[in-house]
Amino acid sequence: MGRTIRINGIDVPVIEDQLSGREIKRQAGIPRDRVLVRQEADANTIVPDDQRIRVADRESFTHHARHSKAGGRGARVRREAAQLAAGYPGLSVAKDDSYVHIPDFRLPRQWTPRRTQVLIMPPVNYPEAAPDGFFLGADLRRRDGLRTRTPGHYFRDYKNPFADAGYHWYCLEDPDRLWDPRHDSLVSFVEAIRTYLGTAD
Repeated sequence: MGRTIRINGIDVPVIEDQLSGREIKRQAGIPRDRVLVRQEADANTIVPDDQRIRVADRESFTHHARHSKAGGRGARVRREAAQLAAGYPGLSVAKDDSYVHIPDFRLPRQWTPRRTQVLIMPPVNYPEAAPDGFFLGADLRRRDGLRTRTPGHYFRDYKNPFADAGYHWYCLEDPDRLWDPRHDSLVSFVEAIRTYLGTAD
């Protein structure tokens, strides 16, 4: 017996009383990459493409873009921090996984002093996105011939909520979005820190 379901407030007639998510999308003209959900009183329930469900007359559905939660962030941050800890004794991770702290980081030879602290803040959408720079201990200098100077890309009062805690922000960005979570990690990011602190400003 035919019935009508509502998708985003639009009536869509259907013939069968059991349909898969893929069939509903096709009959309603919904793109395949959208997420189909059944609207219930207290929550939405995803209808997978291959799952057949019984549909009731006037039942309501909607659809939206496919999103992912950042639920794997904490586990990944801790796993990668554990890998780093082998080379950086004393490394610690915030209880909420919001930062990784390396208390004794060796700087390239042109920097003075030669050791400092590093603070890395993985973004909320890590590992899909790279950290936006990092924080170094304050009052670092860089040798330039016979004199020393303030390093480039090293800011006290820009993007720095930790200035009063003795940190400066170091600009190391990913403007072309070349970060790839399949290959990049906090381990590779720390190696990038080591690389770029050793290059000319």
